[in-house]
Amino acid sequence: MSSINIKINKTTKQVEFKIDDRVVTEEMSEKITEICNLLFTDSDKFDEKNAFNAIFRYIKGYHRLLYSQISNIVYAYYNEHTTEEATNALGTMISNIEKVVAYTGTQDYRDRRAKATKPEDKKVYEDTEKVLIKIWDHVNLAQTQYSGFKQTDEEYKRKFNKSITPFKEELVKDMNAQLLTMVSIFTALAFLVFGGISSLGSIFSNHEIPLLKVIIVGCVWGLCILNLIFVFLFCVGKMTGLNFKSNLEPDANIIQKYPIVWWSDLIILTILAGSLWTYYIRKENIDSGFNAWCSKSPELAMWGGYALILVVFIIVLAIFMKQTWKKGH
Repeated sequence: MSSINIKINKTTKQVEFKIDDRVVTEEMSEKITEICNLLFTDSDKFDEKNAFNAIFRYIKGYHRLLYSQISNIVYAYYNEHTTEEATNALGTMISNIEKVVAYTGTQDYRDRRAKATKPEDKKVYEDTEKVLIKIWDHVNLAQTQYSGFKQTDEEYKRKFNKSITPFKEELVKDMNAQLLTMVSIFTALAFLVFGGISSLGSIFSNHEIPLLKVIIVGCVWGLCILNLIFVFLFCVGKMTGLNFKSNLEPDANIIQKYPIVWWSDLIILTILAGSLWTYYIRKENIDSGFNAWCSKSPELAMWGGYALILVVFIIVLAIFMKQTWKKGH
């Protein structure tokens, strides 16, 4: 039943009636549901005249069609039944609507309409005939919309896999690249730690080797291990598309790109060069005259040696600093 609000206007002394719109909408939905249930009746049991009367009463009472409720009923039928059952039921519904439309062309209907003398009744008949076409059209529309939007699990899975495949491949590629990088780094560290400890252990275990030779061998070992790791990481970067450059500028030179490696090589080479030169001097006994000169002028020899080493180091340091912090043009 409708909810009616009664209000008395104290100025005009008139009684105003207002129907709750929400309740009216609920009533319209119920009536539309009843009409649709009639249209779902099997064709052999369907009474088109009774269906027309139900639609006629609805239009006479509410004057407009509630399309959303028709759509809800169609969608609900698909959700509550199999696709084949829903398609057959909606086919029956459309066929029954066509029977009602055909009924409006019979002589019995024309006689019935001719008996309507009031203009408002004639208009209801006209509106009902139009509404029949609208119901038929909207049922077809709702069926087409649902068939277009509905996705089975297989269709959804296929579309999802098609959409996610490019992202999945890119993600797997990035994960593999990062995994390969991590494995490579740990492998290099394993070479450095375990291989270095093993090789250095064998070198220092022999106490008969002179200290100068140990320093030379250690420097050679350090250069090999350091540059092996660098080459290894460089190759890993090429394979994975990652890089460990300190300077990403396109015109940067190799010293600017990998300063740590070059600085480390400089320090080791400096120690190695000094050790080799010292070893050569001692082996050829070249330092006898130098030792005699140093014995005569020990302070001058000491400070001169320090100065020479310092000058060479400063020159090389300046060259490396210039190359490291050189700005591109």
